Amino acid sequence: MYIRQNIDFYRFFNLIFLKYVLTLNYIFLILHHQRRSHLFTPLVYIDKNKYFRFIAAKRESSFSFGKQNENLFTAITMSFIVNRRDWLKSGLLASTGLALGSATTAQASTTYSSLGIFDVYAEREREIVQEALLAAAPQVKARLSSNENPWGPAPTAIKAIADNAPKAFLYAGPVTAELKKTIADMHGVTTDQVMLGAGSSELLMASLLLAATKGKVMMAETCYISGRDAREDGATMKTEKVPLTKDYQYDLEAMATRVNSETSMIYVCNPNNPTGVMLPSAKLKSFCDSVSPKATVLVDEAYIDYAPNPATDSMVECVRKGQNVLILRTLSKLHGFAGLRIGYALGQPALLKDLRKFCSGGFTVSTTSAAAATASFKDKAFQDMVLKNTIESKKFLCDSLTSMGYSYLPSSANFVLFPIKMKGPMLLQKMMAEGVSVKSWFFDQQHWCRVSIGTMDEMKAFKDAFAKSVS
Repeated sequence: MYIRQNIDFYRFFNLIFLKYVLTLNYIFLILHHQRRSHLFTPLVYIDKNKYFRFIAAKRESSFSFGKQNENLFTAITMSFIVNRRDWLKSGLLASTGLALGSATTAQASTTYSSLGIFDVYAEREREIVQEALLAAAPQVKARLSSNENPWGPAPTAIKAIADNAPKAFLYAGPVTAELKKTIADMHGVTTDQVMLGAGSSELLMASLLLAATKGKVMMAETCYISGRDAREDGATMKTEKVPLTKDYQYDLEAMATRVNSETSMIYVCNPNNPTGVMLPSAKLKSFCDSVSPKATVLVDEAYIDYAPNPATDSMVECVRKGQNVLILRTLSKLHGFAGLRIGYALGQPALLKDLRKFCSGGFTVSTTSAAAATASFKDKAFQDMVLKNTIESKKFLCDSLTSMGYSYLPSSANFVLFPIKMKGPMLLQKMMAEGVSVKSWFFDQQHWCRVSIGTMDEMKAFKDAFAKSVS
């Protein structure tokens, strides 16, 4: 009876809440003359104490954990027919005039709605929703699916947030300017060669938008964005995908021979995600030397801080030499800023000026996050601690896999990818039933599991859960 009454209460609450959201959507429909609007999914679940919890999340399709552990977690999703892509592409873009230049809003809406590049952000938003559900699931004891840093942020960064929070009524200009100077000095470039972003995802989407208006984007198959260029709505982004080598490395020679007048950008994720494999710096620099005069080379260095020699393994030298190379970096990994959203781009001033047409140019970075980033960059002791712990946990993971008869790819990141002997979705289901979240891939006719590096206790939880799941 208690549960039934609470179900009725939440049904009533959801109806009231949905009525409010639908009213807002109706206003947007009038303003933007659209037929569909944003997807909103309220989610109710019963925790192990049989209390109801309520989560509200923006998303594109319903998602639940199903009945993997019915005694601990029951998810109920209620979705209504709406479409975030159409609203984002046609409504928000047209109403704000984002990145229009001399084009009219109508022209921009027509142009960008056919590119399909918003799917890069759409995919990430879908992942964020699933991560939120993971965080709310009472049975999750090891979250090893998102490549987060369980030791961050640094205490000095947290103090900087507290110290600067009272100043948050002011615009962040002076604080972000200090952060840009810190980044410029750290990399030996000028401040006009630095652009801030609310995480590197904002800058990546802007880069793809810029490139797609000029031609094809070349990438490896498989890499971070190789499965995100086209979705079920029929929108497409012109791409050219070059298979990885037999040892799951970028085939730079093949990529170089396929660059032509239609190629506007070459995307290289180094270390690569999801493989974790690192390109030799000399080989990648040679590639940039020969290819960058023909097309922009975008090097996504989200995981470069975990490389053997980050300073020399990075392609920042190419920017210092004036080459047509764009570097993307994030603080989400080593610095533990996944929720604070700080990223930056390094490139030539003219290229960054073009890029700014498709993003905020750093205006979306908050005072507290920028102050925390500046403090974190200066905290070398914290960074050394994270790297030391990551190495220890990764060694434990690799040793555990070897002892169970599993091989793995050499990783220069804070995760490890290895081939598995069952279908990926089945493994994920079994692992979640044991309270451990991981991620799966399928490529090269093989199912793979990617495990983020967590604390030693989390890695031990993975070992126990994996042993049970594959037995």
